[in-house]
Amino acid sequence: EQHPDTANIYNNLGIGYDSKGDHEKALQMHEKALQIGLATLGDQHPDTATTYNNMGLTSYNKGEYDKPLQLHEKVLRTRLAALGEQHADTATT
Repeated sequence: EQHPDTANIYNNLGIGYDSKGDHEKALQMHEKALQIGLATLGDQHPDTATTYNNMGLTSYNKGEYDKPLQLHEKVLRTRLAALGEQHADTATT
């Protein structure tokens, strides 16, 4: 279970639950993805940043607005450091 591909599956499940409006379940899936990502890739990896991004989007959809701002600022910092300013993933942050 401690593999980046497993984290990706949890992220995809989170997106699915978020789309259905089950934001709590979505956040649980993203949290599992985050724990695996942190353990296998570290905090500064672009894939871990994607998980933080997904958590921010779900929190926003849930009606929380401060938490998503903090998460998306973290995503931007991570992507700038790991990918650079000109990378497409940084641009879409």
